[in-house]
Amino acid sequence: MRILIAFFFVFSWVSHAQDFTLKGFTEAVFIVSDINKSSQFYQDYAGWEVRSKVQVSPELRQLWQLPQQAKLQQVLLANKGENRGYVRLIQIDNVPQQVIRANTQSWDVGGIFDVNVRVADMASKRKQLQDVGWRGTNDPVSFTFGPYEVSEWITSGFDGVSFALIQRHKPVLEGWPNLKHFSRVFNSTQVVKDIDSSLAFYRDVLGFKVYLQHKGASKEAGPNVLGLPFNLTTKIPRSVYILHPQKRNEGSIELLQFHGAQGKNVSELASPPNLGIVTLRFPVDNLAALRAHLIENKVEIVSQTSLTLAPYGQVDILAIRTPDRTWIEFYQVVDTIIK
Repeated sequence: MRILIAFFFVFSWVSHAQDFTLKGFTEAVFIVSDINKSSQFYQDYAGWEVRSKVQVSPELRQLWQLPQQAKLQQVLLANKGENRGYVRLIQIDNVPQQVIRANTQSWDVGGIFDVNVRVADMASKRKQLQDVGWRGTNDPVSFTFGPYEVSEWITSGFDGVSFALIQRHKPVLEGWPNLKHFSRVFNSTQVVKDIDSSLAFYRDVLGFKVYLQHKGASKEAGPNVLGLPFNLTTKIPRSVYILHPQKRNEGSIELLQFHGAQGKNVSELASPPNLGIVTLRFPVDNLAALRAHLIENKVEIVSQTSLTLAPYGQVDILAIRTPDRTWIEFYQVVDTIIK
């Protein structure tokens, strides 16, 4: 009987997945305490440009369940020459707020841990950021991962926002002609309590494909990207999955669980209007079919509305909470004209 039930649900997921097509996320949304400071910082240090300062659509209050007195501003940032991997800054006034990942360690679960960007020169970028007060979980760490030799540094600045800066050494990075300072955002990590349930959600419900997976502890004690004590890196295994609807590392999500390192769980803070990386936005070609599929699979749909969202146009959009309570959004463009 259990086999039949499992077969039924897998078949249901596959058949409904044919009714809609998801793509990797096109933007990460940061709720910030000072939009002018954050916007100028990312222009100066990430090399990003402002693509839009259009007024926030009032319907966002409904999607984010904000009171009428909430006052919102936004700035859309992009790497020069790119039309994806945006960062949308939103400031919300007249509401109480907390920092989602304030005073957290890498192994503390909940919310969106970081966004990933490529850098051309790790040493110079690290110095620039440290000179203005940014700090890292550790010094940049160089390592080999499959055929790739890279350096990575996880650093945090305003409002609990963290970036994983990645420099490719070998083989030569191709296909990133606009990489000058920070690249576009191409991946984002969630530190989860139960990786099996999160994996089942993204893979089996949403239909994402596994781009990369790894489980294990470090082979040798010592420095590590995630800031574990050096003597524990060989004793604390980590599970990692990178997933994307089309099995790409472009708008992909990364699930990470530490086995044996326990800390705080901030997942209940991981929603608007709290400060930090609050959501990722994924385009879909049939939002109604996706909604029906989510409901059938007992996924919590928080809210849904229609609004104007530059640079896409008029969109239908819905918000959900994942099994680990991460807030993510799906949108369908219904009119490319910005009204």
